[in-house]
Amino acid sequence: MSVKKVLSYGRFSLTLCLALYLVLVWLYFKDNAQQLTPAGLLLWFVIIPLLLLGSILTLLWWQKKQEKNENNRSDSDVNTSNEDSETTMPETHPLFVYSRVCLPEGNCWSEVIDNNEDLTVLSEELTDAYGLPLLIKPIASLTEAAFLPKVYGSSLDWDDETFEEEATHTQHLALPNSTTLRLYALVHELLNLSDDILSNLAQHVYQYHSEDKEQSNSAINVHPEWQQHYLVGASEQNTDETLSTTHSLSPKLSIYLCLPSSADAPFLTTAVKNELTEYLIPETAFSITSIVTDDDSHAVDGTPTCNITAFIHEHVMTLSQSDDPELCLVLVADSQINEEWLDDHSITSHDTTAVPTEAGTLLIFFNQAAQNVIDIDDKASVLLTEFGTSNDQNEESNNRHYLRHLTAIKNLLIRNAMSLSSTNSAEKEEIKKPSDKQTDTKDKTNVSLKDMSVTAISDINPLIQSYDVSVYLNFLESFIAQEALVKEQHLGHYMPLNSWLKAFISVSLFVDLSNDSKQELEKTFLITQHKKSTLLWLADVSDS
Repeated sequence: MSVKKVLSYGRFSLTLCLALYLVLVWLYFKDNAQQLTPAGLLLWFVIIPLLLLGSILTLLWWQKKQEKNENNRSDSDVNTSNEDSETTMPETHPLFVYSRVCLPEGNCWSEVIDNNEDLTVLSEELTDAYGLPLLIKPIASLTEAAFLPKVYGSSLDWDDETFEEEATHTQHLALPNSTTLRLYALVHELLNLSDDILSNLAQHVYQYHSEDKEQSNSAINVHPEWQQHYLVGASEQNTDETLSTTHSLSPKLSIYLCLPSSADAPFLTTAVKNELTEYLIPETAFSITSIVTDDDSHAVDGTPTCNITAFIHEHVMTLSQSDDPELCLVLVADSQINEEWLDDHSITSHDTTAVPTEAGTLLIFFNQAAQNVIDIDDKASVLLTEFGTSNDQNEESNNRHYLRHLTAIKNLLIRNAMSLSSTNSAEKEEIKKPSDKQTDTKDKTNVSLKDMSVTAISDINPLIQSYDVSVYLNFLESFIAQEALVKEQHLGHYMPLNSWLKAFISVSLFVDLSNDSKQELEKTFLITQHKKSTLLWLADVSDS
């Protein structure tokens, strides 16, 4: 048992003893006819109570001293680790992010943040324990199921009885439930909002496959006597083209479809394939992996899945370190407007005030090499830095982890004047060593913090994370003390019960804001809190 708990239990026991002592002594002398002497009054009602009270105050002082020492120890450890050398800096991953978000409030930063309307409506289907209609918060702009593209390529309606018979000839044996159709509407909307980049990717994939086809079959239609001359001439003439092809984006696009366990993942996977083929992207050019967002132990197909921090480690950070052009598409959707979610929520939580809602987000992460190939305009350049790891065996509470991570983030940002350099490659470090002075002037801005406008975004839900809010405000006080103009935004109240959407909605809105503010004096960063780790997303204006 920790020292703080022992001291806390000791104070509680002494306080209880003091209360019982005073009650018993008062009852004794009240019922006793014996005259109470001044010495007895002083002993029983002054000296002994003061001794007990003094012991309680001593334990309280000791406990506060222990907490203060732990705070100073953690702060000093962070300060020491940050001031030792550049090698102790956390690894920073530069990457580009394209995003689209779909919320009841709107589809971009200005629509969502500035929306103060009451978007709740009475449900026509869901009722509470008393049979009264429930308040829900749907996305009003979603396409109705009857007008969605048919997944099976059939002209049958969703509610047609023969639809199920048609489905028996395919890999799906049942009519999709209402939740799946609602999620399909969300996915359809997100893909429509991403029409520009999907068209860009389709054009690139088409060019890649057409070049490959031409290179392999271009001599077929040439006269046999000239085929050999043609092949020799083509090899000499297209040296630059083969060079560009080797640096071309891989034709395999990795798509991760993150859905609740109640959704029909195979149906939605087929729906996404059909949508992408509408852009003339062949099925051989992409792969779709389903991830369950509300259960970290099993995936839809029975294979193990990962949580959000493991996913970012395995795919996003690995992608940023690659020298080859790579990108991955993450599509997250969830809808709570159904009976199944209400039943699960009533069992796992006693909160009856939660309003069922829905949301979705689409993000594409890609590195500099991929940007050079596909040239995406509507994107944000981000420096991603992790503080703490998901494999940390430290027995500290999540609150202690968050305090320690925010202290490290504060020291890192203030020391570097809100400008971080890339440290994700040993080769880049070797290149920078011969010209340290030039690197310092390039990576660190000469503008002081007092001349900057800082927008600090978090994924904190102020309604249920009061401690994290207080810690975060103390964290921002350090920037205010540097005379920086600080504006804060908390975005954790959007889908707070889905950790994937809670984090990625914040990232999507952060990306949207970063696209609008690309001035050197406007600094924007996002802090997403995860179990035993914290991620800093810093907008990199110099590389936008």
